[in-house]
Amino acid sequence: MRVVSEAAPRSLALTRSRSSRTLPLGISVALVIPCFWQPIVSSVDLQSHLYNAWLAELIRNGSIHGLWIGHQSTNIVVDVLLSWLLKVIGVSGAERLITSGLVLIFFWGAFRFISAVRGQLAYWLAPWLAILSYGFVFQLGLLNYYLSCGIVFWLFAVLWRKPFGWCLLSAVPLLVLAYAAHPLPVLWFLGIAPYCWFAQRMPARFQVPLFLAGVVALLLVRVYFVARYLTMWMPRQLVYWTGADQALLNGWLYVPVALGLLLFTFVLLSEPENGWRAIVSAPAQAYFLTAVAIVVVPDAIRSIESAWASYIAARLSLLSGVLLLAVLCRSTHRGWYLPVGLLTAAVFFGALYHDTRSEARVEAEMQKMAETLPAGARVVSYADLPNEKEERGNLSTRERKLMHFAGRLSSILIVRLNETHLLSRACLGHCFDYMNYEASTDQFRIHALPENPVVLANWEDVSYMMNRRYMVTARDLPLYALLRCGPGAGDLLMRPMARGEIGAMLACPGTFFH
Repeated sequence: MRVVSEAAPRSLALTRSRSSRTLPLGISVALVIPCFWQPIVSSVDLQSHLYNAWLAELIRNGSIHGLWIGHQSTNIVVDVLLSWLLKVIGVSGAERLITSGLVLIFFWGAFRFISAVRGQLAYWLAPWLAILSYGFVFQLGLLNYYLSCGIVFWLFAVLWRKPFGWCLLSAVPLLVLAYAAHPLPVLWFLGIAPYCWFAQRMPARFQVPLFLAGVVALLLVRVYFVARYLTMWMPRQLVYWTGADQALLNGWLYVPVALGLLLFTFVLLSEPENGWRAIVSAPAQAYFLTAVAIVVVPDAIRSIESAWASYIAARLSLLSGVLLLAVLCRSTHRGWYLPVGLLTAAVFFGALYHDTRSEARVEAEMQKMAETLPAGARVVSYADLPNEKEERGNLSTRERKLMHFAGRLSSILIVRLNETHLLSRACLGHCFDYMNYEASTDQFRIHALPENPVVLANWEDVSYMMNRRYMVTARDLPLYALLRCGPGAGDLLMRPMARGEIGAMLACPGTFFH
């Protein structure tokens, strides 16, 4: 009997140890499935990153002229990795390996941070965190920023309950790596992490002045940028502070997912153990400061000579979404939390699967059309769907107002991604995406000379071409335009452009709308 009594605790400990290893492994395997379930992972800037990694290899090999690789200290990590992986495992392998690795870094970094706040593992929040992991920032392809966020959350998790000083110094290498990926999460971390450390060690009466000082600092940041740079503030910033907007991608089917997160938040904050205690906690203060930054800091900033640094509110929204889960994690776990999260995640990933499949079909058709062009041809993409009512014309004033309101609403809520950069992937190895914006911005590795035969070198020209207002010149020719003439994958048209033509003049031979 004595032997049995000693063996039972050992058996139980062994079972728990195996569970602690197999559960994270199972979650990780499930988490990367969206990186493999279609021929492409996402449709926007990820394809541009792949394309520019290919261009970088052509530059190194001397296969093209007029482009050069600059020395850059930030916004480069993912691009460097892609350039190396393209040579080793090809386009599809590089895309899947990079995206699955980034998802795992971000998810587990954020999960460890949330669990550090709670003081124990919070697996019942994993479905909501999975939605954020594949949300707007990831789908838009802001991968260097996304990687930087994952790294700083790992640091936040390590330092949450530890004294700063030597611990922070030991974190410097990871902060340098995060900065090499993108500076914004590092700046956020250097502001929020010390704030939380002081707030947790202050009496409640001193936390209010500390929070107000943080708000004043953010207002001064806004004043500084507005005074020294060109800036844009968008009405959509008023709804991005919740973090739920990360679930809003390409249609109304995503709206219930975002509303589900907000409802889940409201219900948990109404629980007896939360209420005012949760709202005044250090994670909540960090969340509200991030929310203030989303609302007051301009969404886009630029100097006279450079391109816009944009999507600032949407980027910070990813951080606020994780902080919101950190506020909720102290709730007492109840049995219905996980099923509700899994059901909401199923709706989100079901919609994402459908959209990615549609985008993959469009990209496959683009690739077929690109392969019919001469090698090294220059192509621009106008892949946005035409507006049915604009084709009909003769709109009344009331219809125009309704269309304007619907357009503003959809830009805030649902129409947030496009297929323009699918051409970059379709051109890989064969043609050149003439509207590829990276080289003209001076914010990436690749830079362009004015007379290069590969891409527009001036940001203003790229901007005009994106808005269909650029007039084709003799030096742009030969140039081909890819048009999207209807909702189907086969509703694409490739046609040559002529000198003096602008994008707004291009028209499909007929309408596919009924």
